[in-house]
Amino acid sequence: MATATTMAGVVRGIEADGCSAFLGIPFAAPPVGELRWAPPAPVEPWPGTRDATRPGPAAWQPTGGPLDDLVPGMGSAVQGDDCLTLNVWTPAADGARRPVMVWIHGGAFSIGSGSLPVYDGTRLARDTGTVVVTVNYRLGALGFLALDAPGTVANAGLLDQIAALRWVADNISAFGGDPGGVTVFGESAGGGSVLSLLSMPAAAGLFHRAIVQSGATDLLLDATRAAAVAGRFARCAGVDPDDLTALRALSPAAVLAAQAQAAGELLATVGTMPFHPCVDGEVLPTSWLEAARAGVNPVPLVIGTSHDEMSLFAGFDPAAAGLDEAGLRRRLAREADGRLDVDALLGAYGATGTTAPPRVWSRVSTDRAMWLPALRIAEARAAHAPVWMYRFDWPAADARLGAPHGIDIPFPFGNVDVDGWPAFVADAEAAAGLAATQQQLWASFARDGVPGAPGVEWPRYDSARRATLVLGRAVEVLDDPNGPVRRAWAP
Repeated sequence: MATATTMAGVVRGIEADGCSAFLGIPFAAPPVGELRWAPPAPVEPWPGTRDATRPGPAAWQPTGGPLDDLVPGMGSAVQGDDCLTLNVWTPAADGARRPVMVWIHGGAFSIGSGSLPVYDGTRLARDTGTVVVTVNYRLGALGFLALDAPGTVANAGLLDQIAALRWVADNISAFGGDPGGVTVFGESAGGGSVLSLLSMPAAAGLFHRAIVQSGATDLLLDATRAAAVAGRFARCAGVDPDDLTALRALSPAAVLAAQAQAAGELLATVGTMPFHPCVDGEVLPTSWLEAARAGVNPVPLVIGTSHDEMSLFAGFDPAAAGLDEAGLRRRLAREADGRLDVDALLGAYGATGTTAPPRVWSRVSTDRAMWLPALRIAEARAAHAPVWMYRFDWPAADARLGAPHGIDIPFPFGNVDVDGWPAFVADAEAAAGLAATQQQLWASFARDGVPGAPGVEWPRYDSARRATLVLGRAVEVLDDPNGPVRRAWAP
């Protein structure tokens, strides 16, 4: 058994497979009663030694919904109020000062947990000599409802992440980690969380490098839409939106039911992710892109996307599979909204070898939703700090998906062989080789701020060369990949 002493008390973990694991450590008090929709509160110290051999419960979230089955193992059956916990994997809980990698999980800001098997940090910690931390945060309406009431705060889930990073700053040295060498990384909503942390003054100094995997989107809510979401949620819950006491008295089941109903009713006006971080002017003062352009928190950044991000969600738009050229042009005209030349867009996609209407639309969906926002962030931040751009090309076993959103999740952890992932990832045995390379790239970035691995030279991103590392069956650098498409989309 391994032990470590935190500021709140001693924890006892487990030793296995070449590292020590400490699971379910609370970093904040359970967010119940008056702490619901309030900033996270300090955890109460405990007497004696606390058992840290089992993960804590996930934050309250829906189960059995469409998001659970898109990629393996995203659902969390064990949920509860005492959800603000984290997990630590370390080569040894000693006096060494190893680089620290803090993972923020994805799941559309509505599902997931830092304790999912695919996020087990054993291999990453053991094989790279880093300390790995995975965190929980409040999700859905409980984490991202913007109520206009004293004692509440918008973006409570983001404040949970800051509380976890403060815990790391205060305690990680007891686990063999360096509080002055913290890298935050995350995928999808976790990547969006990293972009939020990069944009939040309260997070400055709590981390020193950042990795954004498929997290750049244009889905941040503004104050008007956030208020509309709060009002609709309250009505769906049968509660006056100004009655904070009644809102806080709702059971978790009632919150989740109102959240689901509101999401359906808001689809046409707010979009697919109404419980999402919002620009509230305080916790998150500006958009991610505005913060990037202003040079807020200018730490080194790795950012990228998967080649076929939106193919994962093709089932939500079945008509796209039968598009003809006329239908494609109508959709592109709506996207262009008079600002762009549809013929130029079609010509650009044709120049990169994409001509079939369904395939063009699939590429448009990925580029508009993920790739172009990531490029804008990379360009803006490169003016203030070192940036490296990548594209993840390893395919799914289902060839129709290409390299979809989420395919990269197990690779940094070296866990392509766990929890259903061998059936999802094409050629899982060979994928383990790419996983080892990506682990080295991410860990070297965490160690010294420059990503590197044997045989890989990855130039920094700039707006002249636009060097992009392709992580696929071949690992290679391409300059300005899909440049004609990028230029056609430029306003």
